[in-house]
Amino acid sequence: MRLALAIASIVALTVHGFVFYDQFFHKWERHQTAYFDQARSRATSEAEKAELADRSPKIEQIMVTQFGETRVDRCVTCHAAIDDPRFKDYSQPLKVHTYSAAMGDRMVGGKWERRHKFSDFGCTVCHDGQGRGLENFYSHGEDPFWPEPLLGFVAQKEWREEFKKKLISKDYMEAACAQCHTQENFAGTPNLNKGRQLFFAKNCYGCHKIEGLSDGTLGPELTEVGKKWKLDYLWESIVDPRANLATSFMPKFTLTDDEVKSLVIFLKSRHGLNFNETSLERYRAHLGVAKLDSSAEVKPVTGDLKVIGAQLAKDRACAACHKIGEVDGGIAPDLSFEGLMKDEKWIGDHFRNPRIVTPDSIMPAFRFTAHDFDAMTAYLANLKTPPKLESPEATYKALCLRCHGEKGNGAGPVSTYLDPYPRDLTKSGFFNSKPKERFLKSIKEGVPGTSMPSWAKVMSEAQIAGVFDYVQTTFIKDARRDLKDRKVPEKNPVASSAESIAHGETVYLARCTGCHGRKADGKGPNALDILPRPRNLRNSFFVNTADDKRLMESILYGVQGSAMPPWIDIGLSQNDAGDILNYIRSLNPRR
Repeated sequence: MRLALAIASIVALTVHGFVFYDQFFHKWERHQTAYFDQARSRATSEAEKAELADRSPKIEQIMVTQFGETRVDRCVTCHAAIDDPRFKDYSQPLKVHTYSAAMGDRMVGGKWERRHKFSDFGCTVCHDGQGRGLENFYSHGEDPFWPEPLLGFVAQKEWREEFKKKLISKDYMEAACAQCHTQENFAGTPNLNKGRQLFFAKNCYGCHKIEGLSDGTLGPELTEVGKKWKLDYLWESIVDPRANLATSFMPKFTLTDDEVKSLVIFLKSRHGLNFNETSLERYRAHLGVAKLDSSAEVKPVTGDLKVIGAQLAKDRACAACHKIGEVDGGIAPDLSFEGLMKDEKWIGDHFRNPRIVTPDSIMPAFRFTAHDFDAMTAYLANLKTPPKLESPEATYKALCLRCHGEKGNGAGPVSTYLDPYPRDLTKSGFFNSKPKERFLKSIKEGVPGTSMPSWAKVMSEAQIAGVFDYVQTTFIKDARRDLKDRKVPEKNPVASSAESIAHGETVYLARCTGCHGRKADGKGPNALDILPRPRNLRNSFFVNTADDKRLMESILYGVQGSAMPPWIDIGLSQNDAGDILNYIRSLNPRR
């Protein structure tokens, strides 16, 4: 018993000793003492040795007032040798800060002279971290609640494991340089310069707004994204756009790790007001006004519109999403022979506002000049060379696979970014519930309001029939069966009236909102769990070109291969369906 008490007492005393030592003898004191000893041994004069001998450890700090809010930086408390070139071969924290000619440091009289003096700039302006901290956990920003860990040197514990190594690199420091060095192609920020180029080359500017750079409206504004988010969130948002928002329609671009890093550095540099701006420049950037003389008039380039349009399509990075010839962004429809599928008016309208002709399109409405729109429209409308289609299988792979997928299940490379979702061609229930003529018509004429174009000028009648037979035998596989006799009127049996529309709305709200939403836009609470997505019943291009019989049949007997049930089996009468149809039509007045 006595032995146990003795051991316990020794353990308790040892623990208390460690705690006492840790509380009253800080690491930073040991760092400073080590620096004084090493510096004294390297001193070249007695006066310097005496001065170092008289120094004792204390908290050192720099007050930085020239860069936004006042900063208190105590980094030099541990990094005592930060400005002592004799310590270039030591390890941290007793190591001199490197000198860099690229960042403006210069050799004067055989000695380096810093462009960015610590007395003026401090440390956290460039490095981030928590300037007031005196322990690594806090000063380096390892604390997960600190929003600014050391740029490129610290990966916080909760960051995704597969990202951590990729986020440790001194290259990320370039994001801080851009707070002052805002000019393009600054020699000290090569990765940031590449990131800025990628922002335009990958068409990020079309969706996102950055004051003074871009004016996109579809995606989140990125003017202050670097101030709001850490490196891990920026990296994750680029490589896995749906990681934090399941409904995000941001494309998943095919990028190398180096390209992702460059984009992250560029985005991390976006802090809104930078230290080099005047209030006037900020105001003009907010208005979207160029810094050039506003009296300078931009004159459109003259010449062949088709040639100009081809260059503009390249400059505006259309192929970052679309396929044009051999260049394929892998995200949006193939435009290689757009002139055979759409007329010039449709192309022009779609350029100016995509949702005018395809209500659920995710393509941004660009703010190009009218001349640019006309030139690019002329270019696309002139792309009329059809592809070589040597067999039904080749036809499917060349024209259909991009949306409907290699397996015909609707999961093609671009399907995620299309709404409505491409038809799943493996659903035999759907194909055996509709006449063959309807499918041939859809291929030939397209489906208005969707991404299914008219192939009439690309394929012959025989090729259309051939590709349908290929789908039937390759994906559907079931032999076509005789259609069931369904009692569906050719015309709506209920005349449209205020009373009918009101009753239709009541029935709709009671039965349809779970999938189609209260606004009838296809975004009900269940929509995220359904493929294909529920139909947007405010898509006037689709609703106004579909006849009464087709819509009545879908309401009464459902849509096989989808989540749309046969409401006639759940107590819905033909007149109820007629009232619902009148309500839907009332939401889509003809223009």
